[in-house]
Amino acid sequence: MPEFLHLHCHTQYSLLDGAAEIGTMMDKAAADGQKGVALTDHGNMFGAFKYVAEAERRNLKPIIGCEFYLVEDRHKKAFSRATGERDKRYHQLMLAKNATGYENLSKLCSLGFIEGLYSKFPRIDKELVEKYHEGLVVTSCCIGAIIPQLILQGKDEEAEKELKWWLNIFGEDYYIELQRHRGLENIDIGKDRNGNPIHTGMSQEDVNQKLLILAKKHNVKVICTNDSHYVEEEDWAPHDILLCINTNSLLADDKRFKFSSSDFYFKTQQEMSLLFKDHPEAVANTIEVYDKIDKLTLARDILLPNFPMPEQFKTQDDYLRHLTYEGAKKRYGTITPEISERLDFELKVIENSGYPGYFLIVQDFTTTARDMNVSVGPGRGSAAGSAVAYCIGITNVDPIKYDLLFERFLNPERISMPDIDIDFDDEGRQKVIDYVIDKYGPTSKGGSDCYLWYYGG
Repeated sequence: MPEFLHLHCHTQYSLLDGAAEIGTMMDKAAADGQKGVALTDHGNMFGAFKYVAEAERRNLKPIIGCEFYLVEDRHKKAFSRATGERDKRYHQLMLAKNATGYENLSKLCSLGFIEGLYSKFPRIDKELVEKYHEGLVVTSCCIGAIIPQLILQGKDEEAEKELKWWLNIFGEDYYIELQRHRGLENIDIGKDRNGNPIHTGMSQEDVNQKLLILAKKHNVKVICTNDSHYVEEEDWAPHDILLCINTNSLLADDKRFKFSSSDFYFKTQQEMSLLFKDHPEAVANTIEVYDKIDKLTLARDILLPNFPMPEQFKTQDDYLRHLTYEGAKKRYGTITPEISERLDFELKVIENSGYPGYFLIVQDFTTTARDMNVSVGPGRGSAAGSAVAYCIGITNVDPIKYDLLFERFLNPERISMPDIDIDFDDEGRQKVIDYVIDKYGPTSKGGSDCYLWYYGG
C-alpha cells in the first residue's frame, strides 16, 4: 500500500464550514502513521500558528495552505440580480512550499480581505496569483474550482486553456487533484432565476475522467485528496447543523445547502488507498508533494518598531526613566522612598526584559490619543499593576495606592511580552490607528511595520 497524507483539510477556522479541531485531526494523522497534514482553510490562515505548534508536538511536518476564493476581478463588488450578473467564485487550493511561499500565501490572504472582501468572502484574482506565485504548490482543487466547473459546463476547450495558464506559471508545482465522494452523481452548477437547480447530468467521477485525460495530455502529475471538513465519519451530523447555522436554514429544509454524504471526513491511509486503488500514483504523489515542502517554523523573535528618540537621550532606558520620574512628580507630587523603590524595580525589570521601546510606543499613542480628544480607558488587566505605566500616562490607576502587583504584568522570573489592554472610544479609535500607521508603518524612519492591538471601548 503506497503512503498517503492529506493535502486538503478544513478545520474550525473555516468558519461555520469546517468542524475539525486541529489537535484532534493531528492525533488521528499521527495514529495513522501519516508524515504530515496540510491546513487549507477557506480564505484564511487563522489557524496557522496553532496548527504548526500542534504538528511539532506530534512530530508531523506542517504543510500550510489555503483554499482561496478566486474571482475575475477582486475589486468588483457590485453585482446585479436584475441582469443575472453574479459573483462567480471558484475554489483554489495553494500550499506553501518554503518560507517565500508562506510569505506569498500570507500576502494573498491579506489582500483577499483588504482588497477583495465582498459579502463574507475574501477574494483573490489572477493578477494577485501572478504577482505572488513564487514558492507555492497549486492544485486543480475540488469540484468548486474553475477547471472542474468549466468541465461541468461542457466547456472542455476552455478548461484546457485554463490548465495551460496555471501550468505556465507553476510548471511542475501544479497538480491535478482527484476527489471521490458519494452523492455527487448529478452535480448542479447553480440555480436558475426561479431558484431551481441547474443539473449537468455529470458526476464527480465524470469530471475525474476528464481531468485524467488533461493530465495525460499535458504530462501533469495527479494527486488524490479527500475534502476533509471533520475528523470522523460520525461527525457529519454536527457538521450538518453547522452548515444550517451558516446558511440560516433548518435541518428539515430539503432545498438548503448541504454536503452530498458523510464522506467528507479525515480518512485513513488505508481508506484512501482503497478508494483510489485504480490510481495508486495519485496516492503516492501526495508524498512527492510532502517531500517538496520545507518544514516551516512560524515563531519569531518579537520585533518592535523603532521609537524615534530625542537627541539628548542616549538609550530608550534613559528616556523611559526620564518620562517615568517626570510623570511621578505630576502624579504624586512628592516622590517618597516607597515610590522611588517601586519605580526603580519596575524600570530594572523592563530594562532587563528589553521592552522599554514597547512602553515608549504605547505612551506615545495613548498621549497622542488624548491630545486628539479621543477617550482612552483608565486601564484594565494586569497592566494596571505597573507604576511606570501609571506615571507615563498609559493607565490612570495608581497601583501603589491599591496595592496592585507589578509581577502579574511583567514577571522578572518568567519574562514574556507584556500585554497592555487599551480601550479607545468607537469614534476615535481609527484616528489612533492611523497615527500609529503613519508614524511607525513602512514609511517611517524606523522602517518597521507596527501593529496596534486594541480592544473596543
